Amino acid sequence: MRKYMKYEIKGSYKFILGIIAIVLIASTIIQLNISKQIKFDMTGSGTEIRGFGAFMLVISMLVIFGAFLTAFFQIIGSFRKELYEDRGYLTFTLPLTGNKILGAKLIVAIIWFTTLGVSIVLYNLLFAMILYGPQWSDFVNFIKEAIRMVNSSFLSVGIVSGLSAIMTLILIYFSMALSRVSVRNKKIGGLWFIIFIILSSLSSYLMYSVSEAIPYFLSLDSFKIFHSYELNFLSNVTMGQVIVFGNNFDAYINIFGVLSLIVISIGAFLTTGYLIEKKIDL
Repeated sequence: MRKYMKYEIKGSYKFILGIIAIVLIASTIIQLNISKQIKFDMTGSGTEIRGFGAFMLVISMLVIFGAFLTAFFQIIGSFRKELYEDRGYLTFTLPLTGNKILGAKLIVAIIWFTTLGVSIVLYNLLFAMILYGPQWSDFVNFIKEAIRMVNSSFLSVGIVSGLSAIMTLILIYFSMALSRVSVRNKKIGGLWFIIFIILSSLSSYLMYSVSEAIPYFLSLDSFKIFHSYELNFLSNVTMGQVIVFGNNFDAYINIFGVLSLIVISIGAFLTTGYLIEKKIDL
């Protein structure tokens, strides 16, 4: 499995590095425009970024969004290529189980998405240090204050978001494998996406129903379990949500909602591994 992961990384690192380079260039343009606007505000000139500068600012933001979207489709697309193209013969004849093949692809995908995020954050922090010079100490103090503000609510959102992202990746891989098995050797481009939309909707409905039926919530702040009637929620909150917020924006995780999310992810993972190992015709 480790060798297969190395093979996956070796086959995609050049593309990921290219995406990172594009995003960093776009981030540089955005920071330069922001710095220019700050200087205008400090001098009291009342000037705003207009014309070509504003155009480049918007284009840079679109480039970053497009780069992340391209990276996403490239990463998940490598699995689809192995299902329909000749490279699949090599992959599916390796002495690896379907679960190991899928696990390797999932881990590599998480590594690349994490690399993209971390590299952008670190680059922008370092570039800000160079760009703002003497003002950097104030910027550092702002970051420290922001870190102090990170509490159980941020942690709760991070946990649920991470689990949801992993489930989404697994459902995408499951949809691709299921479409390959369903149509055999026929290549129907958008079928996997239709299957994914259906599976994603059913999963969301199941999690919502479970969360609403068993409204027990965990607070990571006190590690206590509460029933819904013990909590004061924001006015627009429904019991079917996996994570909810109280009146003080305290986050509470629906225990059984998260458990259903994990069960769906494990079930889809194991089923995809089975399809890869037993049902894919080379």
